[in-house]
Amino acid sequence: METKPYHHGDLRHSLIETGIELIGEYGEDKLSLRKVAMKCGVSNAAPYAHFQSKDEFIAAIQQHIMDMFINTLETAIQENLDSPSLLMMLGKAYVMFFYKHPLYYDFLFSRKNIKINLSLGSSGENQPLDILKKAAMQIFGKTNMPESVIQDKVIAMWALVQGLSAIVTMQNVEYTDNWEAKIEDIIKAIAMPC
Repeated sequence: METKPYHHGDLRHSLIETGIELIGEYGEDKLSLRKVAMKCGVSNAAPYAHFQSKDEFIAAIQQHIMDMFINTLETAIQENLDSPSLLMMLGKAYVMFFYKHPLYYDFLFSRKNIKINLSLGSSGENQPLDILKKAAMQIFGKTNMPESVIQDKVIAMWALVQGLSAIVTMQNVEYTDNWEAKIEDIIKAIAMPC
């Protein structure tokens, strides 16, 4: 295990990112705060100034990834707020987040505490999904589309971006075209209002 010298800055952030790398490399079962400290080049006690236990550290990793993911989606919403391509750009932001951070995808969706409720009326359990639902209601609601059809579209869109995220993060998938452009084309096929 190569040690990364820790330089003054945000140790908590460095510990979390290093933890994600180690989980990706060795698995969560083999993760220890001692290994994270060693790889960061800090004392074995240093992580305990930020996390009381491995479970608290794992929860902090999950929250860190979720916060970054939510921020990415909210930025896509703000940048495309009045655009007819809002859903396409939101879907693209979803997939590209994981394309740029494949370890985040593996970690986040291996969690047993991630709740997925696809019903339009529910919210609060999965904020990224809630962002997609709200955007879909905003866009499709303007078309007088029945709520049952909007529900089907939300499930299809979520399945599409979730599936594309799984594909672009697989190490054994080869693709010679530009993923970013192709993702946009694929999402455009179902995400744009009729």
